Amino acid sequence: MRYLALLLTLVTCPAPAAELIRVAVAANFKSTLAHINDQFQRDTGYRVVLSSGSTGVLYSQITHGAPYDLFFAADGDATARLHADRLGSTPFCYARGELVLAGGNGELTQLADPRLSLAIANPVTAPYGAAAMEVLARAEFAGGQGRKLVRGTNVVQALQFWHSGATDLALLPRALAPEATAIPARWHQPIEQHAIVLRQQRGQPAIDAYLNWIRSDRVRALITDAGYQPCP
Repeated sequence: MRYLALLLTLVTCPAPAAELIRVAVAANFKSTLAHINDQFQRDTGYRVVLSSGSTGVLYSQITHGAPYDLFFAADGDATARLHADRLGSTPFCYARGELVLAGGNGELTQLADPRLSLAIANPVTAPYGAAAMEVLARAEFAGGQGRKLVRGTNVVQALQFWHSGATDLALLPRALAPEATAIPARWHQPIEQHAIVLRQQRGQPAIDAYLNWIRSDRVRALITDAGYQPCP
């Protein structure tokens, strides 16, 4: 009986190392979050599994019951809607994104040249794609409307199109192309990236430890170093 009681204790009370945190993360932030998670996992023993895609696609998965614990979106709208529908706690801003133009001679005037093909993320599902369309709608770039415009399912695919030579240019997050030419922030709506704890998971030790880590000064510095601006 003593050994049976010990076995039941081990089964019903898993060690922290066995606890899993499932995170949905917008494609632009996946590599940054993966780097951040490495130290967290070493320090705590908790495991973090990332699922990445465009914000719109991940939002749809969550509303259809995907079993994520947290969602790191590339905007504030998706998390606000989840909170309004009582699918998560109060969202918080974790980073502010910047848009850049990769390729060519580095001049923004290239956006007015219809001979230069351009890759962007799908503006329907990706906030960076929506911001790119705002930039392209500016009067000074009207001459480029006849260009070949390639839409990736997310910013990572848009990067791949440009990097492979399939397009001449790409409008991307600074985090994915740190040496590219900055797009003035006033040319598009702010890209404020918000996160949310889903299905009221707060109170679980693993989730609380992860939130404390994400909000720490050390992680904020890592996010800034990765090419993001601090939240206002």
